[in-house]
This record gives sequence, C-alpha cells and structure tokens, in this order.
Amino acid sequence: MTRVILIFGGTGDLSRRKLYPALYQLHARDKLKDTVILACGRRKLAREEFESLAGEFIKPRANQPPAAAFLKRVHYHSMDFNHQDDFRSLYGRLVELVPSQREMVLGYLAVPPAELEPVVRNAMRTLNRSQRARLRLLVEKPIGTDYASARRLNSLLDRFVGEHNVYRIDHFLAKEAVENLLVLRFANRLFERIWSRESISCVQISFSEQIGVENRAGFYDRTGALADFVQSHLLQVLSLIAMEPPSCMEEDPIKNAKARALKRLAPLRAQDVVMGQYGMGKVDGKDVPAYAHEPGVNPASRTETFVALRTHVRTPRWKGVPFFLMTGKRLGKSEGLVTISFRPPIACLFTPGGKEHGHTHKYSGRKAFDLGTSQLQIQVQPEEVFRLRFNLKTPEEALSVKPFSMDYCYSCDYLYQRLPYEKVFEDALAGDHTRFSRRDEVELAWKWVETLKQKPQLHHYMAGSSGPAAADELLSKDGFCWQKA
Repeated sequence: MTRVILIFGGTGDLSRRKLYPALYQLHARDKLKDTVILACGRRKLAREEFESLAGEFIKPRANQPPAAAFLKRVHYHSMDFNHQDDFRSLYGRLVELVPSQREMVLGYLAVPPAELEPVVRNAMRTLNRSQRARLRLLVEKPIGTDYASARRLNSLLDRFVGEHNVYRIDHFLAKEAVENLLVLRFANRLFERIWSRESISCVQISFSEQIGVENRAGFYDRTGALADFVQSHLLQVLSLIAMEPPSCMEEDPIKNAKARALKRLAPLRAQDVVMGQYGMGKVDGKDVPAYAHEPGVNPASRTETFVALRTHVRTPRWKGVPFFLMTGKRLGKSEGLVTISFRPPIACLFTPGGKEHGHTHKYSGRKAFDLGTSQLQIQVQPEEVFRLRFNLKTPEEALSVKPFSMDYCYSCDYLYQRLPYEKVFEDALAGDHTRFSRRDEVELAWKWVETLKQKPQLHHYMAGSSGPAAADELLSKDGFCWQKA
C-alpha cells in the first residue's frame, strides 16, 4: 500500500528551507519508497514555478542523486484552507494520485497558529472516521498563541485523530547535541552524581541568531521572542537539564519527568526579564535595517526580538540555582550554547598566606591567582561541541593555576548527520513519538509564560551587538556573566 505525505503551507518559508531538503535526504537514502508527496498552498503555480520554489534550498552532495528526480515526485495543489469545498477537492486529488487504499496519510501543518484551527475543522468535516484512523498529524510550533488557545487546539486535535496520532514538533528535540543531553547525564555516573545544587552554581541556555525576521514578519510581529523561541525551544532544553531521572529511557517516563520539571518552574517576574528590539546596525559587515523598518512589520511595533530571563526550578535538586535563558535576533553571531557552571573551588587552599594559614608548599604565597570555575558546555550550533573546562597548574616556578579545556567536536567526527526535520519525518512515518512534545508539555510551557503578568520595559540594541546592556546586568546581580563558546 502507498503512504502519502500531505504538506499544508507547501510554499511557505518553513517548507522551502527545511521540509523539502529533509524529504530530499530521505529520497536520497531510498526511504520514500511507495510514498506520494502532495504540497498544498494558496498560490496558483505552474509546475515549473513550484519546482523552482521547492528546490531552491535543496543542495545535493557529490554522491547524491540530482534534486530534479525528487522534485518530479512532489505534486502541488492550490487551495484555500478556509473553504471546506477546497478540502473536498483536495481529497479528490488524493484519490486521483493514489486510487488504491492508502496505508497512511501524514499531514504536516506547516501553517501559522491562526490557520491551524480552520485546517483541522475543515478536514474533520471532509473525512469520515475510517479515513481519520489512517491520518497522522504533524503540528508545527507554536501550538496556539497562549494557554487557552493551546488547550482548545489540543482538544480539537484529540477529537479529530486522537492523541496517539498527533505529533507536536519541536525540531530542537531532534538536534544531536540536545538529544545527547540525556545520554551525557545518565550514561556517565560522573555527571549524574554532581548534577545538583551541591556542585552547580548556575545554568545558562542561550541561543543567538544573526538573522532577522526573514519572511516571517507577519507571524513574528504578533508573537515575539518569548512566545516563539523561549516557550518552545528553550523550555524543552531546560526540562531535559532540570528533570529528575526517569524510570527508564522510554517515551512516557521521559515525558513525565520533563513535565514535572516544567510544573516546578518559578513564576516569571518583570524584574527577572529583559526584553529588547534591534535597531539598525551591521551584521557580518552588511548594513541591516531596524526591526521596525523590516518589510511587513508595524513601524510602531513593541514586539520583542530579544529576551533574557532568570528563573528557578523549585525542587530539592535545584534549590537556589538560577537558570538563565537568552535568545535574540540580529545579534553579532549565531550560536546555541548550554553552560553548566560548577561552584568555585575552595580558594583558601591556593591563596597566598604562608605558614600562618598552614601552607607548607615551597610555592605557597609566591603568586596570587584567579581560580576560574569549572564548566561543562554543550554547543548546539553552529558546530556541535562538548567542552569541559577545569583548572590545572602551569610549569612556572611559582605555583600558577590556569583554566584549560578539553573539547570534543561531535559534528567533526560525524560529518554526515541526519537533518532534524529528516528525523521528524522518519519518526512520524514509523509511528515513533519519542522526539515529539506531549500535550501537557506544551500547555505547561504556555502556562508558565503567562505567569509574566506585565511585560518589562523594551530596550533597544544595535543589530550586530550582543544585545541590550540590561541583559548583562541581570546576571551581574547574582555575580555571573554570559558565557561564550
């Protein structure tokens, strides 16, 4: 029997930049046998126009088949997602492409939050119970625009196809470095034994981007960095770091542990949140406009393009340990970094002072040193690197202690890695929910975001900078600073 991949929003930025390149890679690996791909969009396009649009970001490697062969198997159908008659027409096109019984239809909702409900409701009215039973829905984040809309949409999805056939996407969960967080913690007793307030002084999760809003201005200006990036990506990473050990490394125990961590997040307070919006500046030597002057953005917009915040996980393991989260657009570099800072060493063992402090080593008291704190860093992008920083002595006559690091470049060792969206498609086709978010995770994340009752002052920062100065002050209050790779 034939499988069908149906993409709603087939001419959008996400489909062109992420979905078609991922599907091409599956095609190149011969993973799309007996699979028909049908993309749907509002635009009326000739066949040649669609192939040019869909193939723009497909970059075959030297030993891979040409993109043209893949594009020939991707069909296109123009429709309006708000009209039920267009869904009947779409079903007719599916029957035309696959006349015999379909094994399964994978529906990818690559549409803005405002269009999710119309798509689902019109599909519900068009398909009978038997047809729905073979339908799996891939839903792109954000799921809803707030807690209430997320609950409403989740209930609608449940009525339509059932929770077991809903795959809520957060592609960060398919990034190799993020997936390795669980292995790093629980396959190495060294780290799990010190993964608590006894040894850790703070946790930083920062993801900076050089790009602006690109072609997403209409969506982004209604959403902002807190709802677009923190609510989804950063909270997923935080939950993997903060959760208690699951009973086993299987889907439900892991999701249960993540949900419990999200429930224990301290409410957001305005004084713990810094928001900013980029002004004009230079990125990679090129002049870029201010956010308010980007095409499609309201010139009077107060939407934040930068967020830095402090929170706590109120469990015995993390009592008193601050978690700092940061994300921003049009910053000086694109980098994703998780930094676990360990508590400083017992400095009196190394401070000058001589015999009155019990020092008998012949080098004691000769030189004062600044002992750096040990750190574990997981660099998620652009390269995937695991870095352990610790103190060692130098070979000088007077005892001198200096921080050194051991780096392991994961992406250097594994030159070919499956794309995150390649894994998303492969898992959904196989019926594996492990890399997807569960309903309660999504709703808990929205619930926490809404604990911020009033948005703080909006700071402006120059494009190409590291963000507003207030973000540095947020950490300096606790004696910390943002860490770099």
